[in-house]
Amino acid sequence: MRTKLLMAIACLLGACIGFGACVKGNDEDIEVNVSTFVTAFGLDTIYGKSYAFTIDQVNHVIFNADSLPVGSEKVLSNVTIKTLSATGIVTSGLLDSLFVVGQKADLTPAINKPGVTFKIVANDGSRWQEYTLQVNVHKEDPDMAKWKLMPNLPDEFLAANQSTDLQVLKFGNDLMVMLEGNLLMKADVSQSEFVWETFTMVGLPEDAILHSALNFQGMLCMITASGDVYTSEFGEYWEKSEVLSGGVTSLLAAFSDKLTAIREVEGENLYCLTKSIDEPWTDGEPVQAGFPMGKVNYDTYISSTGVERAILVGESSEPTDRIVPWMTIDGDDWGGMTTNTVYYCPNLSNPTVMFYNKFFYMVGDELNTMYESMGGLVWGKCEGKFQLPEGVGGHEHYAMIVDESDFIWLLVIGNDGESNQLWRGRLNKFSFLG
Repeated sequence: MRTKLLMAIACLLGACIGFGACVKGNDEDIEVNVSTFVTAFGLDTIYGKSYAFTIDQVNHVIFNADSLPVGSEKVLSNVTIKTLSATGIVTSGLLDSLFVVGQKADLTPAINKPGVTFKIVANDGSRWQEYTLQVNVHKEDPDMAKWKLMPNLPDEFLAANQSTDLQVLKFGNDLMVMLEGNLLMKADVSQSEFVWETFTMVGLPEDAILHSALNFQGMLCMITASGDVYTSEFGEYWEKSEVLSGGVTSLLAAFSDKLTAIREVEGENLYCLTKSIDEPWTDGEPVQAGFPMGKVNYDTYISSTGVERAILVGESSEPTDRIVPWMTIDGDDWGGMTTNTVYYCPNLSNPTVMFYNKFFYMVGDELNTMYESMGGLVWGKCEGKFQLPEGVGGHEHYAMIVDESDFIWLLVIGNDGESNQLWRGRLNKFSFLG
């Protein structure tokens, strides 16, 4: 009985091969003739890498989902087709010449469009099917950053303001620029054109520290030199937080579920945190020696294990030849990423750190060199394709952030006689992802 069942299945399969197969479409069944299938396609390596090709059996298109690198056109003009397997006879060209696997071909007509055709003829000659080849090639280098000098920056507002205390924040759809004199610029970056609005921030005292401003759970927070905390819902109007004010010397990092800071309690600096701007600080461990007590900058990121972490840098109060990044998971237990090797980031004035494309990057005033690290411990000059925009080096003051769409916003305060500039940049690979 088992033998007869197997024979029946074999006969059914043979019938399918001889007469075709059905592929379920969106609205109706689509007849696919399996006697004229392309079953596999592949090219020789491109710059040492193999690229997989997908076969769309409904539309009869062969294509690569992972685009080839910029500059592959020269290789594709004389490339070896390493694999082309089919259930029938493969022909190509205007004269339907028999195709031979391993031969060289000019595939440039297929770059980014269906431009090369193969014909699959059934072994008995009773039918045939054409397949078109599309070879997708990046038009831009995915590992290079594209920078754009943003237009419509109100020079009449900024030119006279050579700010040393400044901050750039992304707050909802708004890009915010805060400058000395409690000046605020806002622009909705979700719109096709920048329309800047300018304000004087109301309610902030004269000793407000603009560079301390951060976004915590949809509220803006800022400290003063006297240790108070001010909050704002939209950036124009500020109020003193009676719950959080008193002895706060630094706002460290805003996590999704907590805000961390340093607070002086009875002459001792302590880490502290709160889960809401409506809750008082919970004091933690004493601040370790070497932790930056001056101007700090941080970035939060999700680790490879799915844990939210923060990395922080700042100006040291002691003479030093290097920047030591500090990391934390909970905001209370911070660890310095010190190294005894020569692979450290040299001391920088006004350092900024960011986690971007799975790497850490640091820059400082003058913007002459960017440093990179894979884990935050070993650092070196960034000498690859990812660089700051040309011409920004040599400027004394700047502010930089990364937003949720992987755009980098860089505000450069011009030197004497120069206009201030706002740049927006992003690695091309993030543009490819949408």
